[in-house]
Amino acid sequence: MALAEIKAQLGGNWKLDRSENFEEALKEMGMNLLIRKLAGAVSSSLEIDVVDDSVKIVAKASLFSRTITFKLNEEYEEEFEGINMKCISTWEDGKLKTTSEPKEAGKVKPQRFVRERVNDELVQTMWVGDVRCVRIFKSQN
Repeated sequence: MALAEIKAQLGGNWKLDRSENFEEALKEMGMNLLIRKLAGAVSSSLEIDVVDDSVKIVAKASLFSRTITFKLNEEYEEEFEGINMKCISTWEDGKLKTTSEPKEAGKVKPQRFVRERVNDELVQTMWVGDVRCVRIFKSQN
């Protein structure tokens, strides 16, 4: 039932409309100034789908494309910029929640993501350390 809800609520193509504190979150993640400036200036999009018993999220920007596929409530690993993270995603109260912990202490800070639909927008809230970033996407369906 959760996968059907995810597909109905979050499924589809989303284009970034606006962000708050994105550069600060990237700084907290250890990204250098050039990468932070470039990432903040490019167009971003998300594709969210349910494939069989997994959730698939494709994040695209002109600089990169990243695909994450996972099963709800099961630990999985994600690698980004050479850092390996231990992650788990759940569906609770109409929200897709993900926690990511670095496999090696001290490399990067733990991160949390919450993706939810608010009216006709996808709101992605991310916490890195004490920094909270909100990215709002518009449907392209």
